[in-house]
Parts: sequence; structure tokens; C-alpha cells
Amino acid sequence: MDRIIKLKSQAKKLAKDKDIKIKAALELLAQENQFPNWKSYKNAADTFWYQKSSPFFNHWFARHNDAKQHQKQNGGFLLTYKGQYFVAEKEYIEYVGLDPENPIWQNIHFDVSTSNSLNKLSKVFKTRS
Repeated sequence: MDRIIKLKSQAKKLAKDKDIKIKAALELLAQENQFPNWKSYKNAADTFWYQKSSPFFNHWFARHNDAKQHQKQNGGFLLTYKGQYFVAEKEYIEYVGLDPENPIWQNIHFDVSTSNSLNKLSKVFKTRS
């Protein structure tokens, strides 16, 4: 989680220094790190939610819309991993060391893929990635 936030922070600084848009700075950072584009770089860095095998049965999806639909019907926490999406139960959130009862989850609609959700979570949960 923190790794992606740091990359975005680097991109903001780079954008300011080079007087370019943040989107262009993200692409430049990706290229400087031997990735073809920002999406590939971000997906490679997106490992916080699934760092190790788990004993939990999570529901995996290739598309956000499918994951969101499953979450709406069944509840759970919509998380990401290398460009994919999965919906997990509160026990999984506890397994990764976070409090599933914290009000921040309601604030982000139990979906870490939404805009600024990682920043919001990071402020509440001092995480390491």
C-alpha cells in the first residue's frame, strides 16, 4: 500500500520539477524502472493485500465491475493484487493485521481500488509494504 503511495508522491514531485502532468510523470517513472507503462508498474507494486498464501477462500475477479457486483450481493472487502480484484471477509482483513471494524472501511465503501482509498487507509493504519 505504502509503496504505491510513495510512487505517486514521487510522480507529483517529478511533475512539478519537470513541469509536466502527473499522468506523464507516472509514465516516466514506469519507464525509468523498466516497465512499459504506469499500469504495469503499479500492478507490479500492488502486493500489499496478498503478500503470502492464505488459508482463506477469497473470490477473485479480472474486472472491477464483476468484483463490485459480487461485493454488493455478498458483502466483504474489495481488495487488489497486481491488477486483479478479490473480495475477502473480515477475517482476512484481520489476517493481514488491520482492523475490519475501523470506520475508514465505510468511508471508502470497503473498496481499496477507489480513488484515494489507499491514502485514506494509510493515514489510519500505519502499514508497511
